[in-house]
Amino acid sequence: MDKFKRILCILLSLCIVIGFASCGKDNPDENVTDNPSTTQTSNENTKDEIKVLSLNKEYISHYEWYEDTSTMLVRSEFSDVTLDKSMEKQYPLLAKTLLDTSAMRKRAMEDEKDNYISFATEEFKKDSESFSTYISTLDVQVRRADSIVVSILEDYYADGSRKFNGINYDTESGKELGLADVFTDTSKIHTVVEKEIMSRIGEDEPFSNTAVIEYFKNTPEDSITWTLDYNGVTFYFNAGDIAPTNFGVQVVTVTFAKYPDLFNKKYTIVPDEYIVSLPVSAPFYTDITGDKKADELIISGDYDDDTKFYHTISINSETSEYETEWFSYIKPYYVKTADGKSYVCVFSVNNEEESKDFTLSVYELKNGKAKLLSTSKTGLDCIGENVFALPTNPSELLSVG
Repeated sequence: MDKFKRILCILLSLCIVIGFASCGKDNPDENVTDNPSTTQTSNENTKDEIKVLSLNKEYISHYEWYEDTSTMLVRSEFSDVTLDKSMEKQYPLLAKTLLDTSAMRKRAMEDEKDNYISFATEEFKKDSESFSTYISTLDVQVRRADSIVVSILEDYYADGSRKFNGINYDTESGKELGLADVFTDTSKIHTVVEKEIMSRIGEDEPFSNTAVIEYFKNTPEDSITWTLDYNGVTFYFNAGDIAPTNFGVQVVTVTFAKYPDLFNKKYTIVPDEYIVSLPVSAPFYTDITGDKKADELIISGDYDDDTKFYHTISINSETSEYETEWFSYIKPYYVKTADGKSYVCVFSVNNEEESKDFTLSVYELKNGKAKLLSTSKTGLDCIGENVFALPTNPSELLSVG
């Protein structure tokens, strides 16, 4: 079996395991009273009543070398997110769900790592000259975390292939949300998604006119990737889902502001200020120009496989491009403050990702243009070995920068 087929088998197994880990929602045909959107009358909540949650993130890495040589056989890196202990009493069901999912995710990544080591060792012994390191990374990012919703985006990479997976939880019940919990009419989803995609890419891109419709028609709901963000629902189409594989991942956000009647009001009431974890080199849609329309924002960089660092970082919008030299990992966040301002905050570390010594760079987005405000050394609150408190308070984060 060649390397591609082996990795494909492992990838499929991992997706199945992680999929089971996130299966917290009930069968829609069962008792409707178990629907998270009907268990409490949260439609009456106001912005002041919505509280941001405290979450912790753990980084786990493993590097396997061939005996005493300088050849790296396997590079395995992944992260995990759990509820902070200070909130476990208030949200015990969510805490348990996140811990259970974390345990299954860790087992899946450990199994993948062990399989990689076995395959890589065999392949290196057969042909050391053409051998290339088996690489697998899984970054768990928090898109939204408040007293109504916790939304997680899994950013998975293996052997040149990138895939996203979204998991959305009702904070009170700890159950996974389905599209029918969030949308008032799921039959309209494919129409608005297609409309938003076509408005972004234009008519010249190699998309079939029916690609989006066919995708939603033929894809089981638990295979549709989406996150419930602070400003709408974002759908992620992995390479090959609706466009040729070489076009990579396609992302589109259906916003609360543009389609207010399409959403359960419970999930559209959000805090005035918040922080969103951003995947590198993938678009994020939000209003950064003040015109009440979602703008495209992409944080990317020039990544060097040899140093394992980014040598440049770019903050690009539809109206502006910003690029600067870099030499580090990058962990970008979008920050919206109560006064309506937008920022990009980028954490970086110049050695191992588990280091407690971070640099925080703060960029203001004014009229869509990025401007560096400050760069400072900082340390994320360390909860345990390689476990850090995620930034959730915009005011505190910006005061550090």
